[in-house]
Amino acid sequence: MAREGTARPATRPRSAPRRGLPFADLGSWTVFALVAAVAWEVTSRLYDAPYLLPAPSQILRALAEDSPVVLYYAGITTQETVLGFLLGSGVALLAAMLFVWLPRVLEDFLYRIVVTLNSTPFVALASLAVVWFGLGITSKIIIAGMYTFFAVLYHTHKEFISVDPMREHLMDIYNATWLQRMLLLTLPSALPIIFTSLKGGVMAAVNGAIVGELFGAFEGLGYMILDSRYVGNTVRVFLAAVFCTLIGWVLLGIVTVAERLLLPWHVSIARERS
Repeated sequence: MAREGTARPATRPRSAPRRGLPFADLGSWTVFALVAAVAWEVTSRLYDAPYLLPAPSQILRALAEDSPVVLYYAGITTQETVLGFLLGSGVALLAAMLFVWLPRVLEDFLYRIVVTLNSTPFVALASLAVVWFGLGITSKIIIAGMYTFFAVLYHTHKEFISVDPMREHLMDIYNATWLQRMLLLTLPSALPIIFTSLKGGVMAAVNGAIVGELFGAFEGLGYMILDSRYVGNTVRVFLAAVFCTLIGWVLLGIVTVAERLLLPWHVSIARERS
């Protein structure tokens, strides 16, 4: 205990609160991108091997020369990513809810199937998806959805079965149905973890779409990477990679904004707004 008359040192928060609207992080991300681009430009010029490490200025020139094709391919990959993310996250949430509803024996059996599939190399699963569903957009959506599914399911299921027992007991007292428990207790309690899983899932969806295009496609950024690599055009490979990163950033930002708008009561969001 502090002695009488002695001032107790003020405790400092772990991190300073970030004030502003949900788009307040946009400025910091812009600064990060500019600093990374400048460092990349300097490193490339010092390394002086543009065929191995092209500078951002070269990539911008390549974009200006070939912008219609690049933007079209980026649109295809974005479509595959968004649809795959919505498919995979939706199925993952439904599967997590189903696991909670099923008897324990059946839940354990289905969960083991999921673990087994996740243990299988995604390269093999992606190859099979292309063989089964063809070279079109369908196989890419399924592969992106598969990547998202595993990224979202585990943490969501864990959170669904980790509800506070006192709250569960309260639901027993009110004789709540399974649906009422899910809508009024389980889902609201799990929303912070669900959004954290969705952030990982949306980035995984980008990787899944690119992997699907690498295994068989006639358009998209993954196809652009593969085609450019065969002809030794490193600048176009980097250009496609930069657009993949931008797609991931934009989609991650959308999920983050949705989290802040839907979870104003959560302690992390409240701290940022205080």
